[in-house]
Amino acid sequence: PTAPVVDLAKEVAALNAENDVLNAAVIAKDADKIVAYDTDDTVAWIPDSPAVHSKAEDLAGWKASFADPAFAYRQTVQRTEVAKSGDLAYQTGSYDLTDTNPTTHKVEHLSGNWINTFRKAEDGIWRSSAFAATQSAPPATALMGRARLCSC
Repeated sequence: PTAPVVDLAKEVAALNAENDVLNAAVIAKDADKIVAYDTDDTVAWIPDSPAVHSKAEDLAGWKASFADPAFAYRQTVQRTEVAKSGDLAYQTGSYDLTDTNPTTHKVEHLSGNWINTFRKAEDGIWRSSAFAATQSAPPATALMGRARLCSC
């Protein structure tokens, strides 16, 4: 049998639309809506946060983030790739995050990059299966106050 032809442009558009839904759900502080796009066995690695090993852990993480009045998050997609088979995909992009540092209790503005892999579920929805983020390095001027130069 011949494999069905996948409309890759349509799948890319669907994934990009899901990112818009995610950003809107973050603004609305709707953790349930966010994790509705997770696989049950989703995993995630986010700077300065415990690793996530399930949809339930992801839900708890979002709810904890939303408890911070300063919390804001927005991610921007820079690339979306869908496998020719139409059942796997990934996205890369950047993010901006504002939250309260639990140690200093000061509001911080952070940014970085992310990659997310997706599996297409039987209901036709793309679900996040693995997410990883990196934090951008602080500006060089911020490091100068902390760096100790060798006077060798």
